[in-house]
Amino acid sequence: MYRTLGGSSGPALWLFSSLLSPFKSARKQAILPTGSTPVPATSKVNIDAALQQLTDKKQQWVMQPCARRAELLRACVQQALLIKDEAVDETVRVKGAYSTGKAEEMMIYMVIITEMRELAEAMEAEGAPQPHALYQRPNGQWVADVFPLGLEGILYGGFKGELWMQPGKEPTQGAIYRTKAKGLKSHGGVSLVLGAGNQASVVAGDILFKLIHEDEVVIVKTNPVNEYVGKHLEKAFKPFVDAGYLAFVYGGGEEGKHLCNHPAVHSIHLTGSEATYDAIVWGPGKPKTGQPQQSREVTAELGCITPYIVCPGHWSLADLEYHAGTVVAGMTHNAGHNCLKAEVLLLDKDWPQREAFLTALRKALDEEQQRVAYYPNSDSKFQRFKKAFQGVEERGAQPMQTNGFKTAPWLLKTGLTPQEADVTHENWVGVLQQIDISGGGNPESFLPKAVSFANDKCWGTLSCALIVDLVTQKTNATAVDTAIADLRYGSVNVNLPTILGYAVTKMAWGGFPGSTPQDIQSGNCFAHNTLLYDNIQKGVLYGPWRMPITPFWSSHHKNAFNMIQAVTNFVAKPNMADLNKAAVAALWG
Repeated sequence: MYRTLGGSSGPALWLFSSLLSPFKSARKQAILPTGSTPVPATSKVNIDAALQQLTDKKQQWVMQPCARRAELLRACVQQALLIKDEAVDETVRVKGAYSTGKAEEMMIYMVIITEMRELAEAMEAEGAPQPHALYQRPNGQWVADVFPLGLEGILYGGFKGELWMQPGKEPTQGAIYRTKAKGLKSHGGVSLVLGAGNQASVVAGDILFKLIHEDEVVIVKTNPVNEYVGKHLEKAFKPFVDAGYLAFVYGGGEEGKHLCNHPAVHSIHLTGSEATYDAIVWGPGKPKTGQPQQSREVTAELGCITPYIVCPGHWSLADLEYHAGTVVAGMTHNAGHNCLKAEVLLLDKDWPQREAFLTALRKALDEEQQRVAYYPNSDSKFQRFKKAFQGVEERGAQPMQTNGFKTAPWLLKTGLTPQEADVTHENWVGVLQQIDISGGGNPESFLPKAVSFANDKCWGTLSCALIVDLVTQKTNATAVDTAIADLRYGSVNVNLPTILGYAVTKMAWGGFPGSTPQDIQSGNCFAHNTLLYDNIQKGVLYGPWRMPITPFWSSHHKNAFNMIQAVTNFVAKPNMADLNKAAVAALWG
């Protein structure tokens, strides 16, 4: 019912939003970073003490019933609501804030709170919450329709999220909790989480993955790039910290090495780079042959040369501008410091509207405020991109410089052949390569070639986007379905930026299965997945061809902060009052 209501509300939302257009506020002016105070490294004595406390508690955690885990998670939701504003304010001081003000950083805490609440619901369902539906594809592959559920169906009208199981595997849920229900208990373990340096929600998600999915107590070492998030997450996870199931420590390489080799650590989980994974598993600079140096289980979510595939069709000017914005949102979010960032754009060389799409893309980039590339070594990555290609375009609005911080233009290189493109280096900054695929302007010809290039040439298997209009979805249904099925990515996003595949925590987040320690690609596990499915192959998230109002991920949303605040309150405890507040705020975007 809620899905139907959400899906049918589009025309009314468009009308009300249009009527409000003359009264909407202007986009926010950029606020550049001012920096943060370094956090002192935790002494090895205190690291060892934290590990001892966790060791003493690991068996107690394994014995905690689902009801108690749900209580702790719901208490964390309330804690996160209390600290989110101060956490966002500090993050803005470090990263800056741009067209939507603090909304982008508030969305990070919306994701954290959503995942906490959904996992609490999973625990209340004894590890097996109900999906919207289960079905089998013609080849027998199981698919769980998991998003949206309940009231969120009104909020996400026109969306559908599916988890595809590995072929031949059943759609089982909560393996650990099924095992416990049979009276079989594990011995527990202490897991080291090496926190990501870009987003607080990634660190929080990794903590939840090890606590709830893997049944281990956790010690977190924050990344020096964003070590300031540690104190905020420590407050958000206070119920787990106070119970002795979670501890935070700080430091750099020396502290990380001490933890990775500590006898109390049972497993290691990281979100980061392939190089970091290789150094931990094989040893710095060591060949990836024979037996790995690291004997512990090491799970990881790593990077990707994220492809955005635009299928040729007959588009209006509004279509072209809307989905140019989809690509730009995927490229510019967090200044491009994301493992899901749009890295390559695949267009049909023979698409009659190719130039029109590129014109819309340039326009969208020119309207996008330049940002400070705050991540270490960003300047050298921009320079490497410029040296790799001739004719790189510099785009973006309002270059600024203050307090030692300077914004960087968005870099765009168009018209590359598949042979000219660099699809082996993840750039991790605001650059984009546009690659021409010869498809004759025909989806039946273009899609197999584009999918093959993405699968076989672009490094990584984390996430991708496919943009395909509704007419093409109907007239070329088999080609589109085959493309979606053939994409070897853990998150496939249809008509959406890859940000959404991450932000919707009922979906799975991780590399496509099949990596090895010798060739880890984008990792070897799935986080998020709050319905706790065991045998996931990938997630497929479908969005509307065009949202009836300004998408909340767009930098053009003029009321994004108020809307995200309202949505955050809603996801903490879904109810009609907060849903109505979110809807009204969205109309003012």
